[in-house]
Amino acid sequence: MADAAPVEGPTVQPLQVEYDLITGVPSEFNEYLPKESEEFKRWKASQEAGVSGAMEGLTVSEGGAAAGGGGEGGGAAAAGAAAAPAAEKKSSKKKKGGKPEVVLERNTRNKKKCITTIAGLDAFGVKLGEASKLFGKKFASGASVVKNAEGKEHIDVQGDFLDQAAELIVKQFKEVKKGDVFYIDSKKKTPYFGEEEEGVE
Repeated sequence: MADAAPVEGPTVQPLQVEYDLITGVPSEFNEYLPKESEEFKRWKASQEAGVSGAMEGLTVSEGGAAAGGGGEGGGAAAAGAAAAPAAEKKSSKKKKGGKPEVVLERNTRNKKKCITTIAGLDAFGVKLGEASKLFGKKFASGASVVKNAEGKEHIDVQGDFLDQAAELIVKQFKEVKKGDVFYIDSKKKTPYFGEEEEGVE
């Protein structure tokens, strides 16, 4: 067997990629950026007004994101800059200043299974995880903390325990008074304990 000389092929040089200073991605990808992204809007404005006009409008925080060259640090800075206006919008909402209340609701699913929903306990300083365990043990049923569509947490108890839950809440959690407990009946919120019972404890 003769020693075979290694066959050498042509050497391949690494490709030099030039990143766009405005968007932080290679120039050929600029037109494929999401149309609602800040980078695309700045790039499109620079195309319409010329590159010099767009560079004058950059601020220090935007310039840091663009100069990052598309690396992880540049993306994090851009994400942080984009998240700042969203946080301002959330904080500008006015919170309703009202009396905290516990709302009980009976829901049916699959036409025969019932779920009791208990919302508003957290406004009284009650830890929902511990309250869920308490309801599960007292009613010998499944109980869990669930987020609703608005992002608020409430407790779902499997079974029809609306009456027992109202009594247990007032008895177990001393900060919740009888006047604070409501229930929803045919999409109408009414006090669970009538006005005549509220004064008697």
